[in-house]
Amino acid sequence: MQPQVVHLPARQIIGVGSIGGEPVNPGDVWPVLFTRMGELTGRINERETLGLIKRSQHGYLAGVETELSSRVPEGMFAYAIPAGEYVSLTHRGPVSRINDTFERLISWLTSNGYEPYDVVCFEVYDERFRGEDDTSEFDIYVQVRPA
Repeated sequence: MQPQVVHLPARQIIGVGSIGGEPVNPGDVWPVLFTRMGELTGRINERETLGLIKRSQHGYLAGVETELSSRVPEGMFAYAIPAGEYVSLTHRGPVSRINDTFERLISWLTSNGYEPYDVVCFEVYDERFRGEDDTSEFDIYVQVRPA
């Protein structure tokens, strides 16, 4: 499957970890998020969780998309994913091979007249995600602009 350019509306993510703070290990924040899911209100899609990085800043946020009016529970953080153009690609295979998919995506960007922008990258996990299983799938989005 080839990457696709899509326009996405702004989204609010509330979760565990941080963007712009200390470096965060993704493997440390997901278990905390899952134990605290009951504290989150106004979820947009009950089947999805998101992992978010901003390449120009340290951090990782594991969370869910919520309504803008949702309260941020103590010890959690909110981040607004900006509206804009994104390139999406479905990662297939073990999550530990995510860098292979990112490299493929970045290579596609440069050969198709785009450059990473800002740069917000996020993964969307749903019922297709199976961790290290070869049949696992999830979608990756990278914010872009024409080069």
